[in-house]
Amino acid sequence: MTDDLHTLAGAYALDAIDDDVERRRFEAHLAGCETCATELREFQATTARLGLAVAEAPPPRLRDRVLADIRDVRQLPPVSPRRAEVRPRRWRRTVAAGLAAAACLVTAASVGVAVHERQRVDQAQAAYQEVAFVLSAPDARSATGRAGGGGTVTIVASASRGRVVVASAGLRTLPSSKAYQLWLINADGPRSAGFLPDDRSRPVVAGAWRPVDRLGVTVEPAGGSARPTTTPIVLISAT
Repeated sequence: MTDDLHTLAGAYALDAIDDDVERRRFEAHLAGCETCATELREFQATTARLGLAVAEAPPPRLRDRVLADIRDVRQLPPVSPRRAEVRPRRWRRTVAAGLAAAACLVTAASVGVAVHERQRVDQAQAAYQEVAFVLSAPDARSATGRAGGGGTVTIVASASRGRVVVASAGLRTLPSSKAYQLWLINADGPRSAGFLPDDRSRPVVAGAWRPVDRLGVTVEPAGGSARPTTTPIVLISAT
């Protein structure tokens, strides 16, 4: 349990406060703290965006596979009223066993999906924590630039955190042999800061950010380049 309730906004947004007493203390604090209320709204918005970015529909064949497996479960023969009166408990036990078998089939069919989804959720939470770390900085600054060829790139940078969050919208789709590479550029030259993901709706965190840096985006070979080989489609400063 922490004594600094101001630090719990991120955990509360993720529903990650397991201690009921601590949760109630934070909720009581939240009612009178506009700073935490604002921070919570920002965290929840970021969480929603990350959740949409990693959402994935179940495999299209999962339903058919489960229904096919259930058809293999042996059905019970009709039971006469007399037999039902004489042996009701055995009938219930048999039905229960059949239902349990069907449930096991459903569980077995979906456990792989569940494990995969758990991994994706863990990855999303880790990404959220990185993004939230930057967004919650008191010196966070944002800026948006229009990219050549269409679309926009938005950054939120924090010198105290040494990181910059990069999000894009409407950029043209590249062939598989190309990628959008990020650069942090200052008087010393450009430094590679990673790539924009294939899913453009997902923000990424690049680093290490310095107050003198500008964020540039170039189109490079899929494996990336040591230095920019094309003119940046956008160049943004967060000062």
